[in-house]
Amino acid sequence: MASADAPSLRRRLLLLLAPPLFLILAIGALVAYGLALRYAGRVYDRWLLDSARALQRLAQSGAARNELNPQARLLIEFDSEDRSLFAVRSLRHGLLSGNAELPTPAALPAGADRAVFDDIRIGRHAMRMATVAFAADEPGDRIVVSVAETLHKRQQLTREILLGTLPIELALVLLALGVVWLSIGRGLRLLDPLVAQVGARHPRDLAPLDTAGVPVEVLPLTRTIDVLLMRLREMVRLQERFIADAAHQLRTPLAGLRLQAERALADPRPETVREALGHVVRLAEGAGRAAGQLLALARTQAHEPALLAAAPLDLAALARDCVAERVPEALAQQIDLGYLGPDGGVPLRGDAVLLREMLCNLVDNAMRYGRDGGQVTVGVEADADAATLWVEDDGPGVPAELQARLGERFFRVPGTLREGSGLGLAIVREIAAHHGGRVRFGNGSGGRGLRVEVRLPTSPGV
Repeated sequence: MASADAPSLRRRLLLLLAPPLFLILAIGALVAYGLALRYAGRVYDRWLLDSARALQRLAQSGAARNELNPQARLLIEFDSEDRSLFAVRSLRHGLLSGNAELPTPAALPAGADRAVFDDIRIGRHAMRMATVAFAADEPGDRIVVSVAETLHKRQQLTREILLGTLPIELALVLLALGVVWLSIGRGLRLLDPLVAQVGARHPRDLAPLDTAGVPVEVLPLTRTIDVLLMRLREMVRLQERFIADAAHQLRTPLAGLRLQAERALADPRPETVREALGHVVRLAEGAGRAAGQLLALARTQAHEPALLAAAPLDLAALARDCVAERVPEALAQQIDLGYLGPDGGVPLRGDAVLLREMLCNLVDNAMRYGRDGGQVTVGVEADADAATLWVEDDGPGVPAELQARLGERFFRVPGTLREGSGLGLAIVREIAAHHGGRVRFGNGSGGRGLRVEVRLPTSPGV
C-alpha cells in the first residue's frame, strides 16, 4: 500500500501542466485586453466621427459664423466621464468656433467624405481626435472640423470586457486541469493488466513480460524489467550450478571421510587409527581446496561490478611477487620455480585479487601435474596492445587432441593420478574473460610439458 508521502504521477503531471496553462491564461488575458482596446477604440472612434459629421453639417449651414447653437455645444462638450473638445477652423481665417487649444491635424482629410484620427495630448490628458474637412464658400478655402475626447470611457470599456472574459478563461483552465486529472487516472488503468501479470507470476517464472497491449510510453520500463529478469535468471542459474558443483565435488571427500572414520571405529589399533587419520587429513585438505576453488569460480562467474574492482596495476610486479611467495613451497617439493620477465613496467587495468587468483591456479596446476623435481617457469611479456602472462612446466604435458578441452569444468586428463578438482583452469579462463583476455594452451619448450598463455589487453573493458 502506497504511503501518503509517496510521489504521485497524477500530481506530478498536474504540477507540470498547471504553469503552462496559467501562462496561456495570462497570454490570453493580454490578447483579450488588446482586442477589447481595439474594439472599444473602434466604437468610440465612430462616435467621434459622428460628432464631427454633425458639426460639419452645422458648419455648412452657416451656424459656425454666428457661433454654434448653444444646445449643440452643450451636447458635444458635456460628458460626465470624458472631457470633450471641438474646433471649427478656416484655413484662411483661423478658428471660427470651439477650443483654440485643440491643434490642427498635420494631415487633412483628402475629401469631404474622408476623416483622419490622431492621438494627441493636451496638458496631462491623452486624447483621441477625429477631423473632417469640406470646401468653404470662399474659393480656395477649406473648413476643418475636429472633435476630441479623453480616453476614460475607452479604458473603462476595455476593463469591463477583460474582467468579463477572465473568469470564463480561468474556469476553462480549471476545467482542463480537471479533465487532465480524470484522463490520467483512466490512462493509468492501461497498466492494470501489466500489474496483474507481474503479481500473478510464480517466483521462479523469470521469463520476459508479455508487452501486448502495453502503452508505448511504458515499453522502456518493461524492457528494463526484462533485462533485470534476465540478470536474475543468470544469477539463479549460477546459484543452481554452484550447488550442483558443490554436491559433485564434496560428495567423494565426504564419503571418504565417513569410510575412514568407520574404519578407525571398527579397528581401534593405533596403527590403523593413525593411517585412517592420515587419510582424513588428506581428504579434508582436498575438500577444503575444492570448496575454495568452487567459491573462486562462483565469484568470477557472478558478473557483479563490485567483484571486479578494476584499478591500475603492474602485471610484472604482481607475477614476480606471487612467484616469490611460492618459492618455499616449491623448494619443499624439490621444484625449480622461476620467473622470466621484467621486474615491472607492464601496466594494465584489472582486479588485482582475481589476477593473483588466476596466477596461483596456473602455478598450482604446473606444480601439481608437472614432473617431480622438475621446473616451473612464470613469464611476462608485453607489446603495444597487450600483456602476456605464461606459465610453463616440463612434465608429461597434455596430448594435443585434449588441449582444446582444458578449461572445461571438472575436466581432467585421462590417466592422471594426481588429486585435483578439475576447476583450476576453468577459473583461469573465467578470470581472463572478465578482463577481456583469452587463454591459449600448448606444449612447453622442446615439446615437453604444458604451456598456458593468458593474453590481457593493456586497457581491458572492465
